[in-house]
Amino acid sequence: MIYEMLKQYRQAVPTYFAKTHALVDSLPRLTPEPGSTPDAVTANGSWIVASLMAKLLWTLSTHANLLRYEIRFCAGPNYATENESVIGTVSAGGLLEFLTDSGLTTPGNVASFKVYVITTTGNEKGSNTVVVTRPAA
Repeated sequence: MIYEMLKQYRQAVPTYFAKTHALVDSLPRLTPEPGSTPDAVTANGSWIVASLMAKLLWTLSTHANLLRYEIRFCAGPNYATENESVIGTVSAGGLLEFLTDSGLTTPGNVASFKVYVITTTGNEKGSNTVVVTRPAA
């Protein structure tokens, strides 16, 4: 529904202002620029007892337009994109690791994670699902 409203807005604004007006020029894109979808990275993770956090590691993306990596999670052992939440980002060129306790604050909790490659053109691709269990006390 929001997409349709934004689409209507994008269509209406140019009818009120000149094509070179700043408001027309500043309208954001509704879809990514054309470009290739990046290859997914391979991720793995484990529970680190000393820090009481999960440590996620992933392979390097070699995509020419790499902007950042986005770490997303779902509570429980089954990853579902409609339920995912972004819990952090790592800039291109940053360390290929991330520490988190998202979904794992209580002994016995299970959380699922993916690392997304995000390009400067707005394209993205998610890694394999990594499931981490916090051991029972």
